[in-house]
Amino acid sequence: MSLKDEILLGAGEVYMYEFSAEAIPEHAEVEKEDHNVGHCSGGFSIDYKPEKYEVKNQYGNTVKSFITKEEITTKTGILSWDLERLALLSTAKIKEDTEKKVRKLTFGGGGPLKTVLIRFVHTKESGKKIRFTMIGQGGNGFALEFADKEVTVDAEITAIEYIKNFLAEFEEELEDEVKAPVEVAKAVI
Repeated sequence: MSLKDEILLGAGEVYMYEFSAEAIPEHAEVEKEDHNVGHCSGGFSIDYKPEKYEVKNQYGNTVKSFITKEEITTKTGILSWDLERLALLSTAKIKEDTEKKVRKLTFGGGGPLKTVLIRFVHTKESGKKIRFTMIGQGGNGFALEFADKEVTVDAEITAIEYIKNFLAEFEEELEDEVKAPVEVAKAVI
């Protein structure tokens, strides 16, 4: 099947953690179990919104276009309950009282948002992976609904240029090429 005929089905794994490095780490570092957000609901979406500027000539025809701004956001519904993940999406602070055996996530006071690395990994039928990696910040809020179904944290993260000239990237592992058998020439004597 050619790549243009490929149809991707299914979900993937979402990894997210506070980020302060100067470069994107190797896959093994990002895709650790403690960075995995666990089960998700509603999938993982990526929105890319460029702002385009068009140069027009005296006849009103576009002669050149430029992208002057790019905005990338990701959204996912996280099913696993973890106050540390909620803290990554806001300026809230976690405090743990071991004596009372409680942990609190306290909102208020504002301040700088945490910078997070978020990665989505989809494994194709062939076993090859597609990875989407982005450095971003919460700040768009999140939604929780305690109802008669599972509680989902609907989170939205917006890309920031934490590393120069990098907002996000897709990486696709290429399929192994099937090589034609090599014929060995026999010498005729």
